Amino acid sequence: MKKQVPTNGRNSKRGYRGVQIRKDLRLAIYLRDEFHCVYCGKNLHRAKQEDVTLDHLTPDSKGGSNEPKNLVTACRRCNCSRQDKPWRQYATGGAVQHIQKVVRRQIRGYRDLAKAILEGKIKDPRHSK
Repeated sequence: MKKQVPTNGRNSKRGYRGVQIRKDLRLAIYLRDEFHCVYCGKNLHRAKQEDVTLDHLTPDSKGGSNEPKNLVTACRRCNCSRQDKPWRQYATGGAVQHIQKVVRRQIRGYRDLAKAILEGKIKDPRHSK
């Protein structure tokens, strides 16, 4: 009997659909990473939505999860350029240390803030200026 492996939308018969991550978790990761690409440092505050992505440090195909410690903010260019390279090999300069620092941050406060923004209880701080 063939073992079923969860694909999170990957390799489906209808093609790649993207990984499904809850909106509040996605926004919490962006907030934790201060809307900057962890690889190149690009400020993504005013970027188009499609240019702001989440990257799995360890891909789900290699046993990675959607846990916050495995997710980082990346610009589309870096996310696409990295492809299947190990993140430590792709990250240059001080990016490795920066990534290790941001993934250690507790997500709870960011998740509470993200939920409040999505529920309209508070204004999105990116649009306050």
